[in-house]
Amino acid sequence: MANRFEQGCDVVTLTRALVQQGAMAGQEAPVADVVRAAMQALGFDKIVTDDLGNVTGLVGPRDAPVKLLFDGHMDVVPASGLWSRDPFSGDVQGGQIHGRGTTDMKGPLAAAICGVAEAARTGDLSHRVAVSASVMEEVIEGAALSPVLDTHAPEAVVICEPSDLELKIAQRGCVEVLVHVAGIPAHAAFPERGVNAIELAARATLALAALEMPTDPVLGKMVLVPTDIISAPYPSISALPSKVSLRYDRRTGVGETAETVMQQIRAALAPIDPVAFTVEVSASDYQSYTGISFRFPRDLPAWHTPETHPLVRAVQSCLTDLGLSPQPGRYEFCTNGSEAAGRRGLPTIGFGPGRPSDAHIIDESISVAALEQAVAVYRALALRIGAVDIARVG
Repeated sequence: MANRFEQGCDVVTLTRALVQQGAMAGQEAPVADVVRAAMQALGFDKIVTDDLGNVTGLVGPRDAPVKLLFDGHMDVVPASGLWSRDPFSGDVQGGQIHGRGTTDMKGPLAAAICGVAEAARTGDLSHRVAVSASVMEEVIEGAALSPVLDTHAPEAVVICEPSDLELKIAQRGCVEVLVHVAGIPAHAAFPERGVNAIELAARATLALAALEMPTDPVLGKMVLVPTDIISAPYPSISALPSKVSLRYDRRTGVGETAETVMQQIRAALAPIDPVAFTVEVSASDYQSYTGISFRFPRDLPAWHTPETHPLVRAVQSCLTDLGLSPQPGRYEFCTNGSEAAGRRGLPTIGFGPGRPSDAHIIDESISVAALEQAVAVYRALALRIGAVDIARVG
């Protein structure tokens, strides 16, 4: 039987094809079609599309466990602003591929597919390796990866988010908190007859700004930042509003939970008014491109895989062999690692082509050379991981 991987993978062609499909969260169907076609052409022996629309391809001995999962998401943020070219052209110029999602993260996804296909082509895989093209990461980091992890039960995970070809072993978490402030309506000409929810909200913002944030030894100092405020009714003409809602972004360290975050906020607000404030985690409704509706709370745990972990050591060996820096660092933004490592404790690292500073910007692009280097790293790691004894974190 002819080798199904004989033709190899052109990472530039695949990246361009993915970029040209666009697709924001909940609209990934055309990207999924390209992914499935590429995986089939490259000889992935099993390709699974789950209920949410994640596409997962597998290679290696069918009776072996999935040793390693490479994850890259298919959705992109809107191409807003004035671009110098069609944001979904996938043009190649000056050693760069141009377009929305080249860096975040059609390019890294293409590199993972190509790298794993090349590893399988050697015929030396003693274990199962998977690549997931996941959905809706830009709006619900981690949640949509759950069915992939449930179905394929990987021993370890590589988050292929852009890292400028640097190893990432940690990431701050995020809890989005809503603070609802209840007032007592009254005519604006007689404010003393009511309780002004806006004034209570102003005192609340000062109290929360004064909170001392914890410091994580790896992830640094945490932050609590107000990002939204709205009164109800709006507009409130000649009347005190009955309610004000504040939205806060709380970056979290390893071990912090949504409940501990809310307890800290409630304790700070109680001296202002013991009954006026209600604190909860923000949650929104979403629908996948497959038509599945679900509700997701904005609770994304932090994670850290120790530098001494066998997975980290294996990645460092690959990077050193390929002339790249093995120095570990951290992601400054949330990723699907919040589910894999933060919630489930799976050994997880991040590594991807593209500069994080190029994500979400006008005239986004990615280096062809970086894509090719990432393919080599993913190939090497897929082959090397078979000899690594993976232990869970924590």
